[in-house]
Amino acid sequence: MLFSVVIYLMEKWDIQKLMPLLRECGEIALKYYDNPPIEIKADKSIVTVADKAIEARLAEEFDRPNEGIYLIGEETVKSRSEEYIQNALKGTAWVVDPIDGTAPYSAHLPAWGISVALMKKGVIKEGAVYLPPQNDCLITDGEKVLRCTDVRNEGKLEVFDFKPRPLSDDGIISISQYCAKNSKFTMSNQVFAWSGCVASFYSLFIGKIMAYVASLSLWDIAASLAILERSSIIARHQGGKNLSIQVDNTVFELKADSPDRWKMHAFAVAAPDDETIDFVINNSNLPEL
Repeated sequence: MLFSVVIYLMEKWDIQKLMPLLRECGEIALKYYDNPPIEIKADKSIVTVADKAIEARLAEEFDRPNEGIYLIGEETVKSRSEEYIQNALKGTAWVVDPIDGTAPYSAHLPAWGISVALMKKGVIKEGAVYLPPQNDCLITDGEKVLRCTDVRNEGKLEVFDFKPRPLSDDGIISISQYCAKNSKFTMSNQVFAWSGCVASFYSLFIGKIMAYVASLSLWDIAASLAILERSSIIARHQGGKNLSIQVDNTVFELKADSPDRWKMHAFAVAAPDDETIDFVINNSNLPEL
């Protein structure tokens, strides 16, 4: 049964209030998981009733422009005025993806999750990713990352121990759909195109995959960037620049008139070390974006 919690998180990152909200959003997603009603958006991507319902629930908490709190969400960002967006980039904003991995979600494949991040003055400060199929959540808490492996039953939060997988012949590489359709990988390693940023970073953090290659929109990666910042894992653009928690035009296309607004300018490779990143780049032909 779905439940409602009245919490006004506003500009503060409070994990004791965030966890019930993530749990509620997960229940919404699982309610429709067996057969979600689907629509095709103008860009030919999929949106489901669950995406819309979860973002509406998050907007109840985070869309409060009269109080200086803004929401940048995948399903509603195009409806925002330019003044709203500029205020969000300069002030306090919650960056959310209600279901990252909508395609696998719609096909009942467990490679999707919910992403929530807090951004202040163009810097990602905190982040949380919740994967309902795995009943698992990673959430930042100051300089630490905490993990709950039983979210639905209000399990205990414990300090997360990153388990990066070193370069090896049997290490799996996850890639984005665009990467799969426009690149070639010549290494012997298994390559998966999961269509999910949250699931890919989660698998990287817990040591199930060796590397992740993608070009992403801000809401896809925001929460994972906050977690990445607190790990020893690195992410680097094919041009050599490391990803950071700074949200600006050097990494993302932020121009109002651009059809690629909110997207990264180039592919990035995330892996435990530079050796693995170099291996992936040298054994692929990632296209220029």
